[in-house]
Amino acid sequence: MSSTSLVRPGLTTAIVGHLPAIKSRLRKKVAQLTFVDVRRARLPLYEALVSDLYESGYINAAYLLLELIEFEHDHVPQTSDPAIERKRLKNSKKHLMFLFESLRDAEGCMKEQQYEMEVEHLLKVGRWFLADVQKRWLGRQFFLISFDRCRDTHLEESRVGAVAKHDYAMFLLTMGQFKEATELLESARSQAVRQNWTVDIGDSKKLLINEIYGQLFLAYSLMSEHFKKTNSHMYEHFLRLSHECAIQSNLDQVICESCMQFGDFLLEMRSFDEALENFQQASKKAKRIKAKDIYCKSNVRMVALYSRMNEPCMRDNSREIVQNLTADDKKSECYAELLLLTSEMYLENGRTAEAIEGLREALEIYKHLRNEAKIMQICCLEASVSTTGSTFGQFVDMVRDAECYGPVSENQSLFKLLRWTTDGEPFW
Repeated sequence: MSSTSLVRPGLTTAIVGHLPAIKSRLRKKVAQLTFVDVRRARLPLYEALVSDLYESGYINAAYLLLELIEFEHDHVPQTSDPAIERKRLKNSKKHLMFLFESLRDAEGCMKEQQYEMEVEHLLKVGRWFLADVQKRWLGRQFFLISFDRCRDTHLEESRVGAVAKHDYAMFLLTMGQFKEATELLESARSQAVRQNWTVDIGDSKKLLINEIYGQLFLAYSLMSEHFKKTNSHMYEHFLRLSHECAIQSNLDQVICESCMQFGDFLLEMRSFDEALENFQQASKKAKRIKAKDIYCKSNVRMVALYSRMNEPCMRDNSREIVQNLTADDKKSECYAELLLLTSEMYLENGRTAEAIEGLREALEIYKHLRNEAKIMQICCLEASVSTTGSTFGQFVDMVRDAECYGPVSENQSLFKLLRWTTDGEPFW
């Protein structure tokens, strides 16, 4: 790709011609419309934006915008419904005006040889389209254009080169391409780890290395989930990596989430002291940053943990915190978790009637929240209470069959019921 062009092979091709030819090309792309067709309103807008860029000397930006307009007409189904077209026109205006300004600024920076700012503008366009699932293809193209411009202007090892890797990795994570995203983030980390580079996040500046570690936490967490059911060694490996990155990120929200996640793992491994340390850290940070949901859920976990550690006083203190936090919202996920946990404790102590009452109340909340995994878990737990004798094996088969149709057992506690038999022996 030429270092003086925003046109990238694969997204656009070079256009040879003058403004009249561009206008003619634009009009031919739009189907013949009647004077009452609301789609006619697009033509003046498209023509004005492309013409403005072209006449102002931003030739490459004009070509690129034209290609994107043509893509819309080639791939977006036409309709004569005025309401749909008015909505499309409104969305087109929003996106096109943003593209118009960003492409103009990017090419302006290129002309002035302010290449870092040029790449920043291109990355901004890529991030703009991340939230819109139907337009992520467009965001991806601008991330790739940014990489091309970094190579053309020898900025690959600079701050903006690391930002480009970070931003494109964010995109890849949304697309489920964890391995490639992780490789980009690890490369960006090696560039930024000894630097004090900053990046704009919202209205404030943050340390780039912290944001990279935050994304690495997410990437490694997703990798660990990928191996959760197939390779316990790799699952634990990536889970520990994700926790290390969370701590190094110095981002309170990320650390809270990681401590909860890692604490759950330690609890399952019966490493009670370490699990407690993680839940307490999550609770403390969540309270400080006023993250009510995490503060509540961390205390729910401590209720479970103190029960296993046979510390009734500490268990009741944590339960009281949760009850106070959920006093005004009996439909919250946190309250449902407390009900489910309490019901499991009742079952373990033979208090079946109270357990079933709590399970049914939690079930209604999860139905309201449309949490299918938890609904299945509760149904299994309740059914297992009334399943006895020879029917238990049939019930286990039913649960296993259900799992074949979806990720029923995402929650590790779902198959706790498999440990229950009429003679007290583990099923396996």
